[in-house]
Amino acid sequence: MLAISSNISKMVIFIFAIIIVVFLCVTTYLYLHKDESLVSKHYINYMAIPESDGVFTWLPDFFPHVAVDISISTNVEDDYFFSYFSLTIDDGGEV
Repeated sequence: MLAISSNISKMVIFIFAIIIVVFLCVTTYLYLHKDESLVSKHYINYMAIPESDGVFTWLPDFFPHVAVDISISTNVEDDYFFSYFSLTIDDGGEV
């Protein structure tokens, strides 16, 4: 009976050690592969975006020129782009 109890405790310790190793491996992987090439820029309004900034090449033609509080994030290596912006109530935005 004592041998069975000893084997069970060894198994629990072994499984716990495996969980710790897997957690450390996943944490290390995520830390080493964080996205360093993501560039985020913020602008007060559309007119505040400098023409020499290159952001205009990422914006579609239908991007609202009355947009305010513009946040643009790009990753050239992965061809990735997203943008957040707000519109005033007069320009079709929500309350």
